[in-house]
Amino acid sequence: MFEKIKCKSIVLSSIIFVLCFAYNASATDINSTAEVLTNVSVTEITPLDFGQFSSGTLAGGVNFDAGSAISASGGVTLLGGEISGLAELDTTGKVAGTTVTVTTIATSLDDGGNSMGLVANCFGPGGPVGGDNGNCTFSSSSAPAELVIIGGKLTVGANQPPGVYNGIISVIAAF
Repeated sequence: MFEKIKCKSIVLSSIIFVLCFAYNASATDINSTAEVLTNVSVTEITPLDFGQFSSGTLAGGVNFDAGSAISASGGVTLLGGEISGLAELDTTGKVAGTTVTVTTIATSLDDGGNSMGLVANCFGPGGPVGGDNGNCTFSSSSAPAELVIIGGKLTVGANQPPGVYNGIISVIAAF
């Protein structure tokens, strides 16, 4: 019988301790806010154009860098007929001082039956800050739109069949 009373006493003192602890607690309200921003949008101003070239018996490539320099390698010879140009994009919908990342995704140019691989290069407003098929990241300014330049490396096969090759580069911009 003595043991039963002892157990009840311990349980009762534990309940009193818990009630005392809860009694000494305090509460307060805090304010909370959130702001949802519009997504960064990307608008094409000019397309990426590698111009005209011929292929030889050796595979090669055409490289278009941020300084608007176009060069050929391997069995590729650049021709001066068509004017080539880097792609220009506007990024809008960002907040000044936020970090914007622009990602390009590798693709190919096709003429219906033949293709050439294309790895895009991204160059942000501050200059060449991206690498092959990489991201370019920049801190946005207060300007309503900021220019992003897309160049690339085109892989040309040996004796690449003649034709007009087209493709689409996927570009993703995000905060």
